[in-house]
Amino acid sequence: MANRRSRSRRRLTALGVLVAALVAFALLVGVIQAAHRAPPYRHSVDESFAAAASTLMVSSNATGTELARVMADPGALGRVLLESRLQQLAQTAAADSRWASSLTPPPPDANAASRVIDTLRLRAEATASIRSTLEGLLGLTPVNPVGTVGPEPPSANPLQVPGARALLRYAGEQLVLSDHLYHGLPTLFHLVGAGATLPLSQWTSPATGKLMPATLKADAATFANDPRLRATISLKIVAVQTQPLLLPVGPGYPVPPTATFTAAVSVLNRGSAPTMVIAIIRSTPVGRLRLGHFDSGRVTAAVPANGAVALQLPPMDVVPGGHYLVRISLVHPPRQTSVAGLTWVRTVVVGTSG
Repeated sequence: MANRRSRSRRRLTALGVLVAALVAFALLVGVIQAAHRAPPYRHSVDESFAAAASTLMVSSNATGTELARVMADPGALGRVLLESRLQQLAQTAAADSRWASSLTPPPPDANAASRVIDTLRLRAEATASIRSTLEGLLGLTPVNPVGTVGPEPPSANPLQVPGARALLRYAGEQLVLSDHLYHGLPTLFHLVGAGATLPLSQWTSPATGKLMPATLKADAATFANDPRLRATISLKIVAVQTQPLLLPVGPGYPVPPTATFTAAVSVLNRGSAPTMVIAIIRSTPVGRLRLGHFDSGRVTAAVPANGAVALQLPPMDVVPGGHYLVRISLVHPPRQTSVAGLTWVRTVVVGTSG
């Protein structure tokens, strides 16, 4: 009996401790909820959210202004600068969207956090879509940002005008929706957020057609037919360095005695599109054929738009005392209109051995 009464007392004691803990927890939750409803707490959270969201929306406004300027006349930038600008805008919009997702939400009165997050997400998606659409329509070549390493980003799938129209129209619809989501939020948040403020932000304009679905759709054909945005290639040999060095002494260019003659070629592309450079070197003996024979080689490399590349050509066999006509020529790219500057020719006189 005594043991039974002892076990009963222990059960009652444990039950009492549990009840006391539950009561204490309920009181603590009540205190926390009351604190969260208190004006000072709400004001602190609202101010923190407003400050962070304000910075993001100011950045977003700058991105929208620049995107509208780019889309108003992309041909003014040219192909290379247009790709760089679209890349930068897409990266900035994506960064703003990621930062928005990490904001501390305010009290749910105005549903402010989710509306800011959705606004910036839609803008980031639309900006990325506009970039990839123009890349596919114009054949732009994406590159890594300056100072970064790694494989080059993949090129966008080629697009014709009808496909580009549909994608640009959808991007415009996303931008209109993002503006509708954010519309009125600064005023509403000011009323319910203890005086905290958010900046006004709107990318689209029905009155001017700025970044609107119909405007973007109609612009696809204009962009595709803009001569300033057509891919051009303009290769030119700008320098040749030989080993041994060519010396402008006497008739021709005498070379000291050697069994081989090599050359490195610097090629410039003044065009707006990257291409492959195929350089061919030929050595043809002149005069006494027994002192030499025909030799040739080739090398291939990529050269960027408005960029340059250095090519190391394979060595040619030569015989001391021989005379050689050395010709270095670039294979004419199909889209290059002129052949000027694609060929370098010298007569090489190899020095005798004694």
